[in-house]
Amino acid sequence: MQVSNKGAPQTLGGTKLKIAEAAMATLKTRGFAGTSAREIASTGGFNQALIFYHFGSVQMALLAALDLVSTRRMDAYSPAFEQARTIPELVALARDIYVEDLQNGYVTMLGEMVAGGVADAELGGAVAARLQPWIDMVESKLRELVSGSPFESMLAPDDVAFAIVALYLGVDMLSHLEGDHTRAESLLALGERFAPLLGALLPSRPQGEPHEHRHRP
Repeated sequence: MQVSNKGAPQTLGGTKLKIAEAAMATLKTRGFAGTSAREIASTGGFNQALIFYHFGSVQMALLAALDLVSTRRMDAYSPAFEQARTIPELVALARDIYVEDLQNGYVTMLGEMVAGGVADAELGGAVAARLQPWIDMVESKLRELVSGSPFESMLAPDDVAFAIVALYLGVDMLSHLEGDHTRAESLLALGERFAPLLGALLPSRPQGEPHEHRHRP
């Protein structure tokens, strides 16, 4: 199987979009193991041969579906993420994203793709690559927030960003497995209580003030 490790999604339209939507819906209900070309075609109401014609394999159709979800989520939340200037604002945004993920089954879908990637290193690498833009976005915001603070020389934003994304996904996936989101919601509430304390240690910047971004060498 040849899969793309490219994290940037392709533009989908027409039949490709219909297939990706059907793959997304099937993955949520059937899981990775149960998502076959036949099941995807049944969900979308088209001939399964179209999957191979447009994507070459079921795995590539599933990656296209993952790209579609990621693009929609990035479009929906990146403006608010960019505008957030404080830790409390970011924690509140994380809660909003969590609620939407819960309602739409996005993390369920990602969890199934991760499960599939455990047994297939090539697929696993492709899934990991599609998480990198989220890690990069968090890293950029961390660099912005700690600039000029005592944390600037102490933190490794790339490592912390990785940890934050991994924690978010892990909590969401574990809550899904347990069928109980109480502890995840409690953790988010705890974050909201402590966010002002952490935010008080960081420099205060007015809305719209430019920031200096320092990138990894």
